[in-house]
Amino acid sequence: MKKGFLVVVLALVVSIAFVLLPPESHARSDAHISILLYHHVSDSTPRVTSVTEAELREHLQYLKDNDFTVIDIRDAIAAARGEKDIPEKSAVITFDDAYQNIFTNGRPILNEFDVPWTLFVTTDPIGNRPGQYMSWDQIRQLHEEGVVIANHSTDHAHLPRRHHGESERAWLQRMRDNILSAEQKIKEEVGVSYKLFAYPYGEYDNKLANLVEELGFIGFGQHSGGFGAYSDFRAIPRFAAAGMYANLRTLGTKMAALNLPVLEAHYSDTLLNHDDTKPVLELVVDTDDFHRHQFNCFIRSQPHPPEWIADNRLRVQASEAIGIGRQRYNCTAPSISKPGRFYWYSIQWIRPDAEGSWPD
Repeated sequence: MKKGFLVVVLALVVSIAFVLLPPESHARSDAHISILLYHHVSDSTPRVTSVTEAELREHLQYLKDNDFTVIDIRDAIAAARGEKDIPEKSAVITFDDAYQNIFTNGRPILNEFDVPWTLFVTTDPIGNRPGQYMSWDQIRQLHEEGVVIANHSTDHAHLPRRHHGESERAWLQRMRDNILSAEQKIKEEVGVSYKLFAYPYGEYDNKLANLVEELGFIGFGQHSGGFGAYSDFRAIPRFAAAGMYANLRTLGTKMAALNLPVLEAHYSDTLLNHDDTKPVLELVVDTDDFHRHQFNCFIRSQPHPPEWIADNRLRVQASEAIGIGRQRYNCTAPSISKPGRFYWYSIQWIRPDAEGSWPD
């Protein structure tokens, strides 16, 4: 084989395989945190992104009654890095978008339970859509009350989506400007810059995740899973807690989720080509605390057992074409050492239509 051809082959292999290796320092941490994601607190907003006041109160009461400790998102990050000790059952509460009803309906309940929380702010609508979004005065008040104010982009766009005819370089510059402009606006209005970034719709691809890391941010998605030392800090998982996911019969299990010890994650990209209908995920995992036969994955809520291709290496691929838009592979396994708790890992794919678009 000629040397030039070998170089091309190796370059191609690298370009289609993404590998995640947790930093060695992370492996010393045994922290497991569930991050809950909310948007609206209202009974008159879209159900899919809403909890009622009664549901939010019920969630907080459940956490209190079941010996959970709600911790600051910054402490959760420090714990996952092995820099801080946290209680055995820890949870984080986050809200996206800075809707007015979070301030009027959610804030009194959160204050009543005296729990820390984080607000990811989309900056452009603030002050421009009174009644729907908070004002900067209200956001500053939340900051003074101890709420972590963080970045959710300027415009809540589908960030991985390229404009028609847009070059990769131009798109990356547009993403850089979006993220940094929102961070600067928060710094100007509130006086803080925590460099925490939540992707709108939880959408990211490899290049966007790399950019977030390059800019010094920690990224947060909307795919489910326990957060801890083995998480990808460019896209930390959060459990949706609204709509159909607000039911404590299932949410209670998620609140106690464990961070799956993923040593390597191999996949081409989270943003698929239109004709890539059955994406492949390969994981190398530490299997010491679960039985391999109890490890199961779910696609479209249907069980999809993985293929074990080595003692600690598994492969997951849909047997039927996944749909247009955001789709997930979710994988879980019951812990041996922590009865009643489950390791939980998820990846979110984005499959565009033939024109390169997908629905909200």
